[in-house]
Amino acid sequence: MDGRRWVPHARRASMSTAVSTPALPEHRALPRQAMWFFVVSPPLLAFLFDPTCVKDPDHVVRALAAILAYTVIVGVGVHCGFEWLAAKMRGASGWLRLPAHGLFTTLIVAALTLPQLPLITWVYPEAASAGMTILWRGVLVSFVYLGLASFMGHLQREAVRERLVAHRERTAALEARLAALQAQMQPHFLFNSLNTCAGLVHADPDIAEETLDRLAGFLRYALESTERRSVSLDDELDAVRSYLDVQRQRFGERLRCSVESDAEGSWPVPPMLLQPLVENAILHGLSKREQGGRVDVRVTDEDGRLHIEVEDDGVGPGRSTHSGTGMGQRNVRERLELLYGGRATLRCGPGAGGGYLCTLTLPEAARG
Repeated sequence: MDGRRWVPHARRASMSTAVSTPALPEHRALPRQAMWFFVVSPPLLAFLFDPTCVKDPDHVVRALAAILAYTVIVGVGVHCGFEWLAAKMRGASGWLRLPAHGLFTTLIVAALTLPQLPLITWVYPEAASAGMTILWRGVLVSFVYLGLASFMGHLQREAVRERLVAHRERTAALEARLAALQAQMQPHFLFNSLNTCAGLVHADPDIAEETLDRLAGFLRYALESTERRSVSLDDELDAVRSYLDVQRQRFGERLRCSVESDAEGSWPVPPMLLQPLVENAILHGLSKREQGGRVDVRVTDEDGRLHIEVEDDGVGPGRSTHSGTGMGQRNVRERLELLYGGRATLRCGPGAGGGYLCTLTLPEAARG
């Protein structure tokens, strides 16, 4: 035995799934959309401050101008002040935050109202004797705004929280299904491979030992892959070569094979994705033929997409005498759907020169 062992490369970062984790929203006590209140509310506030203004159109225009300037300045100040104090008091008791916000809001309204009174009375002389009324009505409107805006913010945060919980549940279900698919495949392969090694033990112990060594390397890769969402293309192709080495000991010269790639070796792919297709090519296309045949694996990188072909020159579609359940192709298709959500494809059919051809296409988004 030459002592060669297949050892996987260093682990790489996992690939994102079709259900990507949404980013948490920036924490805000009040939604920004609520600030539109100060733009659309002046007509209501003008009537609140002076119900008689509707009798005089000129009066209405002046009232709206005064109230618009007032509400925008005070509104922005109240909104930003509330956000600032909420950030400073995050984690404090609600009984402490409530009076603190009330006092702070009153101070902000007073600080922004008093300097504006000369402008308001200049634009709207009727307000000259109503300074304190304007101040307290400003405080009242600010409290109403903060109450409504806080309620809106609470509803938005609850909606985001519910979406995150639903996303985590979908992700957990996806992870469980992927793990089940990989676990389903490995006993199937192990059973067939051990049969191959058992047939070699008495015929040629040295070759049997070498075959078991290669099988051990492949099984190490298969077991490690249960904890990984992706492996490099190089690792996956090395695993396919190890698998074909094991099968060549079983079929001898009847099995001719090649694995060729022109693509970047670091491209992440789902682990154990190719082995079921290669196994199908051998079992259904070649195993019952006396003359055997070829299995070729070709990988190319075109237009930002990874194309993988597994082709045999065997009996072709629908003519295999090997009984099977079709689990291999179903497994691959379902994993592609779970991982890529329809952006990856598996097409199978007659090869150009006879036999059977499976073509995998992975999207550029699969890259790390």
